[in-house]
Amino acid sequence: MSIWLVLGLAVLPALGNFAGGLMAEFLNTPKRRLNRALHAAAGIVIAVVSVEILPEALARISPGIIALAFALGGLAYIAIGSVVEKLQTGSQSGSGMGMWMIYIAESVDLLSDGVLIGTGSVVSVSMALVLAVGQVLADVPEGYSTVANMKDKGVPRSRRLLLSVSFAIPVVGAAIIA
Repeated sequence: MSIWLVLGLAVLPALGNFAGGLMAEFLNTPKRRLNRALHAAAGIVIAVVSVEILPEALARISPGIIALAFALGGLAYIAIGSVVEKLQTGSQSGSGMGMWMIYIAESVDLLSDGVLIGTGSVVSVSMALVLAVGQVLADVPEGYSTVANMKDKGVPRSRRLLLSVSFAIPVVGAAIIA
């Protein structure tokens, strides 16, 4: 598979995320809508993992290694949360550190999207395409909720847009490496 095709597929989740962020820029975001967007994103991610990724992984890797990977991911999340919490309590105003935790979580999610697309492309073009499209569906509500949260925290629009564009870096970088 061509590296250009992999890059093209990797850009799709970033574009989905950016599209969701643009929707948050121009729509009013009540808490209920934000909650629904987060639930939609979680449901789509669970569907993609359970239908496309786990069956392939279980066919090739021991279930113990998969369980270890999930456990390590959970521990990494707890560690990152602890660091952000310490930074938040150490800052005088607590200015939006929760927003930064969301930004970090979204960056890690897009990094994993890039790994999925890059490794999926080794298996087949059709798998990489299904993974990329599935991630786009999840990344639209994720981008929406991330930018809506930044907007709620008073982050200026130019900075929100720049941060939203920066989400292309982890997904494309990970796809290239994978």
